Amino acid sequence: MDDRPLRISSCGALLRHADQLVWHDTLAHRRFALDEDADIVLRCFVTWQPLSHIRTRARDEDHAQFLITIAERLRVANILIAWESERHRVEDANEAAWHRWGRLAALFHTETRNLRDQRFITSELDQHRLRQRLEHEPPPPVCREVPAPRRVVLAAADTASWSRSDFLDVLSHRRSSRRFSGEPVPFEAVSALLRWCGGITELDERTQTAFKTSASGGGRHPTEIYLHAHRVSGLQPGIYHLNTRRDELELVGPPQSADSLVRLLGDQDWVSDSGCVVFFTCVLARSTWKYSTARTYRMLNLDVGHLSQTVYLLATALGLGVTFTAAIQDEALEDLLGIDAAHELVMGCSVIGALTRTTTSGHTG
Repeated sequence: MDDRPLRISSCGALLRHADQLVWHDTLAHRRFALDEDADIVLRCFVTWQPLSHIRTRARDEDHAQFLITIAERLRVANILIAWESERHRVEDANEAAWHRWGRLAALFHTETRNLRDQRFITSELDQHRLRQRLEHEPPPPVCREVPAPRRVVLAAADTASWSRSDFLDVLSHRRSSRRFSGEPVPFEAVSALLRWCGGITELDERTQTAFKTSASGGGRHPTEIYLHAHRVSGLQPGIYHLNTRRDELELVGPPQSADSLVRLLGDQDWVSDSGCVVFFTCVLARSTWKYSTARTYRMLNLDVGHLSQTVYLLATALGLGVTFTAAIQDEALEDLLGIDAAHELVMGCSVIGALTRTTTSGHTG
């Protein structure tokens, strides 16, 4: 009997599915249903222990042999890993790389990897699958409809004053600015920014596939946009939802005080001098309706990144300062926006304000 020390794998998770406990091997993307006897074995190897340690849990010799057989199967399945095995080396490398962020962050990444034997469906099969889904499950709407006591139509597209119009000029001047003058931001400029970053330029009503100025996986555009207006001239302070189908702002709540806003955004004091904050959330159902693979979660993050860059360029062209930050108290923001965290995810925000004359020294990249 190989009595090398064994330990439960660190690259997996035990989850309940219906009435079974299922082990998810996030490195190999395999699933194993476990019974009560396997649970007894796993409890023996929370820390490194020789295989013979399992006898301490056995009722008699026959039971010990039974448990050892289960342990051997768990080792073959890499649910238990052996000391100085190849799997041990790979797991140690993973833990060393990810230890500052914790195992769950690493599990997310490894669970959404495409392995070398991953098979992808053809475009023809993908379209066929999409047509079948349309027959039985209508797609989620491209935009939330929020019951609002007050709606504000965005300012006309030709009312904004643009500081820069040449694309390369805008691109070369894009910076993250954390020094704002505290002066109000014109509603016309905010309207232009929201219209061009979130507005729909083309829409397939049947599939709710949208085209905007930013790229989005499968044209799903899961990102919702909310505006916290606290220094916007011509707009009553408050928290608004951008209805991208109507080019309207829907009031969803009162504004936060300067101290509350700073606390909400990671205690970053520079936020208090801004004019508004654009919050980004992602509606899961829009993307999961088309894509069943877990890797799609990566696309949500990429979608927000694309949108954030568009906001950067628009703010630069409008002569405004902007910085993206993900330092948000998610739960507090969920309450303020009135969203269900199981279905709509807080992702990040762009803090926007009027620039100071010495803003150059406040640029961070």
